[in-house]
Amino acid sequence: MDTNISVSEDIKFKKNMKILVTGGAGYIGSHTVLELLNAGHDVVVFDSLEKSTLKNLDEIKIMTGKNISFMKGDLLSYDLASLLKEQSPNAIIHFAGYKNAGESVKEPSKYHRTNVYGTFLLLEAMRETNVNKIVFSSSCSIFGNPEKLPISEDLLPNPISAYGKSKLMVEYMLKDYEIAYGISSVALRYFNAAGAHESGKIGEEVKATGNIIPLIMENLLGHRSGFTLFGDKFNTPDGTQERDYVHVMDLANGHLKALEKLEYSEGFFFYNLGTGTPSSNKKLIELSENISGKKLAYEISGPRAGDPDFVYADPKKANTELGWTPKYSIEEIIKAAWNWHSKNLS
Repeated sequence: MDTNISVSEDIKFKKNMKILVTGGAGYIGSHTVLELLNAGHDVVVFDSLEKSTLKNLDEIKIMTGKNISFMKGDLLSYDLASLLKEQSPNAIIHFAGYKNAGESVKEPSKYHRTNVYGTFLLLEAMRETNVNKIVFSSSCSIFGNPEKLPISEDLLPNPISAYGKSKLMVEYMLKDYEIAYGISSVALRYFNAAGAHESGKIGEEVKATGNIIPLIMENLLGHRSGFTLFGDKFNTPDGTQERDYVHVMDLANGHLKALEKLEYSEGFFFYNLGTGTPSSNKKLIELSENISGKKLAYEISGPRAGDPDFVYADPKKANTELGWTPKYSIEEIIKAAWNWHSKNLS
């Protein structure tokens, strides 16, 4: 596969830019780094490597034949102003932070310290160094248990976890910094990221995300035993929860679309990134079994507290204002995930 043609041809930048990507060695971050390089941008990755390794970046260098500048550091302890002065990025894409909603309920201080205060430190460094564009990795978790579906941007946020609250706090902060200091931003509220690059070179590890699809894959490959289906009595057609799964490469493309938006517009913008089509947990298992040719052994337990029956996006605003439309179906997501896991875990 020629990875250098994967970027949408309708994305038009005024010039090639230098982009600082915090958390760029992680799952969504690394796929976005690949797209940035393919679009001709220079990339600097800032990552603590707490939940990631340099493997993804090494693979991307081979895939693209391009260099990636890497700085290891933590938002809370690094001299971010010096980093920005040294690198002089045109814009920042901000992924760095914790993302486990369940953990955040038990350890809220960890999430508010890193996700909120860490982002505050980054914005202060931007203000000091006149870096005035940032794309922020937000989440549909800001909506909590939605009062109506599909979830559109005009739905009132009501996060139920410290993770969701931390993302919403950052969105408020971004809006304030745009009004007071002219730092333009886009908050991308994505739904359930899934899949892998079709080359099978970079993908999603369970230890980094704990998400359901990599858990299924690791069990099918025998690298893990004991898959639990949390509830089968939800008010859905097959009794299991339904979620909106969006391919990681569609999300990566969304970040480039957001950068393009900031080249031509000033302000604070926010968008839901989802397909608008939910898939049930049982469907994920069925598709994974069909694609892998293996059978998944699992047990059923009671539902987890606070898990809604359905969660899926209304992506019209992103389609209209960003020109972003997801390309990949749930079947293609599962195929890509199986391709990566079978190559990297077998």
